[in-house]
Amino acid sequence: MYRSGESAGALAALAAGIIWGFLGPFVRGCASIGITPMQMTCLRYVIVALILAPIMWHRFRGKPLPSRKSAAFLIVMAVIGISANSTLYFESMTRISLSMSTVLQYLAPFIVVALSVPLFGEKLTKTKVSAIIVAFTGCVLCANLISDPGSMDPIGIACGAVSGFCFAAYTICSKELSGNGVTAAEILFYGSIIAIASLAPFCGLPSAVSAMSADLWNLALIAALGIFMTLLPFALFNWSLKKIEAGKTSVITFAEPLTATVLGLLLYGERITPETAIGLAMILIALALIGREKSGIIVGRR
Repeated sequence: MYRSGESAGALAALAAGIIWGFLGPFVRGCASIGITPMQMTCLRYVIVALILAPIMWHRFRGKPLPSRKSAAFLIVMAVIGISANSTLYFESMTRISLSMSTVLQYLAPFIVVALSVPLFGEKLTKTKVSAIIVAFTGCVLCANLISDPGSMDPIGIACGAVSGFCFAAYTICSKELSGNGVTAAEILFYGSIIAIASLAPFCGLPSAVSAMSADLWNLALIAALGIFMTLLPFALFNWSLKKIEAGKTSVITFAEPLTATVLGLLLYGERITPETAIGLAMILIALALIGREKSGIIVGRR
């Protein structure tokens, strides 16, 4: 079981995963008003940077900038883990089903769990391995990918799969930065600035701003994407990485496909199939397993 600080970290990761489960409708909504995945990514982090700028000014004014080592991790995290991850994930959502996009994104925990052993000395336990396999299998079942895979657009599938690798890079870099004393607010702010700089010259930002400002609904949609679907969950996710292992954080965020499936049932009238029910149960079992993890080390520090 978790200690109090670890429990708070686990709850933060769980909350982040639940919030991300609502992401699909926002992406589809932005696409419907003519905003491309790259523009969505740039705009969401412009909003994050604008909100965090006064906080950075008041809380961190006078604090030295991150070291060269931390700056290198920030650049990798921002360019690969933010810009590439979001753009590819959003692109996959416009080409294939939301459920398949989510499943492909959740290749990330496998990578994070594997790399966290040599990089951070985290324990690779039987429970952790079992939880990630059970959760991913449940994710596949929730998406009905066996009985009804939906569109098999090769580009969409490739984008979703690569986005999973990119999100793993975000998690690993964020964990390293947290260990080097960089706060969650700093990670988000500096990462947002670098991501904007890497995207703005190429994404046709003026046309996206025009589309956003053309209608109050459009403006509200983009603002919600930036605040509720980006700033809030990433702040929770980054904070959780300071409290618990990166591998555990990554597994706990399997709450995202669980939430997305329930959302589809409640909002879109999607029917509950035996496949879906089994998948939901498996994800819940996996979350319970990771919450009760104690021992059974395969490799790593005892």
